[in-house]
Amino acid sequence: MQPAAITGVGAWPGIDVHEVAVTIRDVCPDFPHLAELPERGPGAEMIGRTMGLISQVANDFSVSTVPMGWRLTSARGKDMLRAASFMSQDLDEIEAVYESFAGDFKIQVVGPWTLAASLETRSGEMLLRDLGAVKDLTQALITTVERHVADVSRRLPQARIAVQFDEPLLRDVLRGSVPTQSGWSAYSAVEPTLVGSTLTSIRNSHAGITIVHSCADEVPFDLIRQAGISAVSYDVALVGDKATDFLGEQIDSGGFVILGIMPTTTARAVAGVRRLGGRIGYSDEDWSTHILLSPPCDLIDMPLSQAREIMESLSEVSRALVEVDQ
Repeated sequence: MQPAAITGVGAWPGIDVHEVAVTIRDVCPDFPHLAELPERGPGAEMIGRTMGLISQVANDFSVSTVPMGWRLTSARGKDMLRAASFMSQDLDEIEAVYESFAGDFKIQVVGPWTLAASLETRSGEMLLRDLGAVKDLTQALITTVERHVADVSRRLPQARIAVQFDEPLLRDVLRGSVPTQSGWSAYSAVEPTLVGSTLTSIRNSHAGITIVHSCADEVPFDLIRQAGISAVSYDVALVGDKATDFLGEQIDSGGFVILGIMPTTTARAVAGVRRLGGRIGYSDEDWSTHILLSPPCDLIDMPLSQAREIMESLSEVSRALVEVDQ
């Protein structure tokens, strides 16, 4: 993997699959990813997209749209078929755009705890209430990841596939702050040991690089590292210096870190990234070999041209960091 390479988080603006795929190829040449285009509608955003994949291997985890999000149903319906159609379009596009690509390529799925905190059962409560059902969902997700990786690998046979698990609600699951249907209370906090063992299970679903992404202001870094996840992707501005101790431990254990930053200016962003490395004892020359750069979170709610500008600005930061090594 290239030092301080650029990658995206997942979602991009717009509905033009080809235009976004080409844009990502151009601005993230060292670590491109499979884009999510949620503006296409239900089944194209991260929950519906992941459940569209899961429902193909476990029909009892099919979902349909409801006013508050997604609810489990008895069989695959139009929402899951639409999600499958979106995914098929996306995979056909990367097969064409990335022909002969031989580097690292990232795909994203939602992790089990964020799914559990986002899916309604037929009674209207979140799946998180039933830890037995969460275990079954995790097993279905493991099979899903294996099949999804195999499908992408058939289309990009020379690529090394990395899998990112999106877990924005992991903090709330551990805190016990996921609200119930009434909104007057919250579901009980899940024990860290159970969360950790589940993360280990999903990590074992893929032999290559695995990433956990969270754009929350608190990230359970130790749990993620202890689960054997290759990298954690987080918003540097939100988390601040609370991550400092973890970063060294993650790297010492053979992993790396994806720093989510919004570059206001190249000089300021470079100084901030180098300061972070310096706090844990890395020289500028060594630090860039252990990090990747990304935006803090998704690039939605903006024109595609602006999203591209952000990624190009990150590329300038990357080049400035790597120049120290040369």
